[in-house]
Amino acid sequence: MYIKTLKIRNFRKLKEVAIDLQLDTTLFIGANNSGKTSVIAAMNLFLNDRIKENKFSHYDFSLANHLKINELFETETEPTEQDFDGIFPAIDLWFHIEDKDVHYISRLLPTLDWAGGDLGVRLRYEIKDISKLYSEYKTARDKVKGKNGLFQKDMMDYLSKHLSTNFEIRRYILDPAKKQEVQTQESLGVALDDNPLNNLLQINTINAQRGMNDEVADTEQSEKRKLTALMTNYYSAHLDPNKGEMTEEDVKALEELHKATETFTSNMRANFDPALKEISKIGYPPFGAPSITINPQVNATDGISHPNALQYKTENGLCLPEAYNGLGYQNLIFITFKMIGFRDSWIRYGKMQSDDTGFAPIHLVLIEEPEAHLHPQAQQVFIKKAYDILTDRPEIKAGGLTTQMIVSTHSSHITHECEFANLRYFKRCISCANESPITDVISLTNVFGSDKETERFVTRYIKINHCDLFFADAAILIEGDAERILMPYFIAKLQHLTQSYVCVLTIGGSHAHRLKPLMGKLCIPTLIITDLDGAAGGKTTNPTLKKWIPAKENVDDLLALTPDDKTQIDLFPLRVAYQTGNAERTFEDTLKNENKELTKDVKGDKAAFALNLLDLEKFDDAADGLKTPTYIEEGLTWLDSILQKKLDQKPCAENAGDENA
Repeated sequence: MYIKTLKIRNFRKLKEVAIDLQLDTTLFIGANNSGKTSVIAAMNLFLNDRIKENKFSHYDFSLANHLKINELFETETEPTEQDFDGIFPAIDLWFHIEDKDVHYISRLLPTLDWAGGDLGVRLRYEIKDISKLYSEYKTARDKVKGKNGLFQKDMMDYLSKHLSTNFEIRRYILDPAKKQEVQTQESLGVALDDNPLNNLLQINTINAQRGMNDEVADTEQSEKRKLTALMTNYYSAHLDPNKGEMTEEDVKALEELHKATETFTSNMRANFDPALKEISKIGYPPFGAPSITINPQVNATDGISHPNALQYKTENGLCLPEAYNGLGYQNLIFITFKMIGFRDSWIRYGKMQSDDTGFAPIHLVLIEEPEAHLHPQAQQVFIKKAYDILTDRPEIKAGGLTTQMIVSTHSSHITHECEFANLRYFKRCISCANESPITDVISLTNVFGSDKETERFVTRYIKINHCDLFFADAAILIEGDAERILMPYFIAKLQHLTQSYVCVLTIGGSHAHRLKPLMGKLCIPTLIITDLDGAAGGKTTNPTLKKWIPAKENVDDLLALTPDDKTQIDLFPLRVAYQTGNAERTFEDTLKNENKELTKDVKGDKAAFALNLLDLEKFDDAADGLKTPTYIEEGLTWLDSILQKKLDQKPCAENAGDENA
């Protein structure tokens, strides 16, 4: 069995998202502040019993619902449970169940005649007692009525200090027959008395803020020894010979430790004897009082917990303290050992076996931004090997257990190593300035439908060249090497383009149209800079102009189009830019025509021509330097204006915790 789908509602900017999870690794990708960390935070708050419910904040309620909650408590009529349907944070989990797993899920069964299929449970953060909260809020509100600026100006303000005492997580069985429908709270009946996920799911998280530090003067010593602490805890839980059933090796180790302790104790007592005799000169111990003796204790864990237990051995045999290794390797070792510890705690490996009461069939591991401080090759190796580490115990495979790993990342190198089917793209959605920003999550599994040829080409092209597209604020599709060389110079002239993450893809008009299904899913502002490519018969040979935008092939028609005719905004901002001069059909044609004096002596074709331009003394001269071709300038100016609107619509600070909360 495994978690097939999770649906999150009303949590921060996650108004309503559904995320299908892979059986092994699922990768959360997307630009900053797109909601990836919000999903991980929601999963921890709802599913991780080690995180108490009072960790919820009133800011975890979607901003769009703050006003509704305030209004419900400002009326003279006490609100009902039905009034809050579709307002409170909730998470639905849908499990894929096989016949061999039925004994795990008795508490999830909707009816006794359940005949198989997926099973679901909803966890909802809701008011314990509506009447009590309504009464207490009214009393507190009346005390400050008419006194501006005092606390509890509205219910959300009141909940900023009284949330945990008035809210709790309740759990409800979902109806499998209505999995594809919105199941209202009223239709689910009463909450369960206990947690049906107990003994069904273990969740562990490696947060983005791992506290790796260089060896600097103002760093606390405890912060410099995180790896030592991690290994000490692992040793204590799984390897300490004093715990659990002793093996022959444990007995031998403890015997040797006892002998060493006796020798050390004898030596210590002999060394302290002169000092203790001097103390007796002041009359201690008096008659009947206990005497002083030295009795040092050496525990097995002392060998790993002392400050210099973990060191790095150099090629010449010298050893350096833990903190003297690079941040990247510290981070890599830390994450890896965390995963080992999670895995072995889940299956109660080693000395934990004596406490075995059966373990959860599903292990869910959440890892945020593993790429921190790692160079690209290390990032790629990590994502290829991480899942193998989490499942590298025969007990896991023999027991039919399931490990599901979720990784959130901003790394194009990590994304490159994963199949499209494993990617979940987080898309920021802001339809107008008056609405709160929300997130949509897109599965890239079936982007291309039945068109396997296009899928094969695009996935190969993106994986080989441009995984950074998934983290961009905008995309520019260009023709060839000449444009690629000069485009950064053209972009640098526009303010908002330089303030944003813009991905430039060199794909050409003959193939750009094949990206249409993918760009339609990502919905990021896109500018296509292509060539008119006129041919005999007055028709363009450019498939992008013919098949995508503006979907015309007659050259005269293309030349007659206005800027608005070259723009589409129905799904996402999209514009095409191509040559508009009668004698211009390529980028080089227009560049030379509009920079005649500067380019008259420049030789070469395409890329060579562009490179030779860079060698000109007046290339970037303010008055006589290279001018951006008009059709490209118009397109870039359009994209700059789109990005200006996006920059102006950044979420407010109280909801910007999606990447850090």
